[in-house]
Amino acid sequence: MIKNRDRIINYFNSLPDSSVVAVNSLYEEKFTKMSQDAFFRAVERIAKDGIIVRLSKGLYVRRIEEGLTKEDILLNYFFGDENDSGMFIGMRLYNKYSLTSAKSDIIELYSNKIKSNVSKIDNLIIRRPEVELDFDNTRIIEALEILQNYHNIPDLNKLKFARYVKGFARGYKDEAALIVLDNMKYKKNTIAFLKKILDMYKVKNSLQKYLSYASDYKIPTVQKLAR
Repeated sequence: MIKNRDRIINYFNSLPDSSVVAVNSLYEEKFTKMSQDAFFRAVERIAKDGIIVRLSKGLYVRRIEEGLTKEDILLNYFFGDENDSGMFIGMRLYNKYSLTSAKSDIIELYSNKIKSNVSKIDNLIIRRPEVELDFDNTRIIEALEILQNYHNIPDLNKLKFARYVKGFARGYKDEAALIVLDNMKYKKNTIAFLKKILDMYKVKNSLQKYLSYASDYKIPTVQKLAR
């Protein structure tokens, strides 16, 4: 009869290198005949024996491939196989669109892979969004994150910012914006800023439903780029 320890090891050995395993999910899917305590103690001992690698609390990998770092593997995991489970926020997001040349050792992201509201692993800060991160939802969240933090982006390149918002406006999806804004909290000034940009490029939108005609929202000045 195969021991539970060997069953766990065999499971990890069946995976490609650098495949991250969330052991909470593994227990629920394959090892409920064991007690939770026995299962997690077995996993910890297997890691101490060097058979698997502990990445963080609850996350393990059989082996880290040569040429990859722990950070690489964690980012691949939180972003998902098709890059549909995660997205950068913070400085990595601003760098993605060349809005600033400033860098940060802290990497912030949203990921549907975590169950808690926020998780911190070394220099990674992972937050759980309240919507699925499909392509359209992700583009809306990126825009809202950038606009909400407009004044906090160091050495903001305003020309690159103008180019970014022009491109965003061209591909704007109102349905996705409503899904995001109905489920995630953004400041009224941020929503008004987004609406101003869309109106500037004559893009139809339903954002007024989140705003008041009686309010005077403080919005940065944005230069319209020629089409």
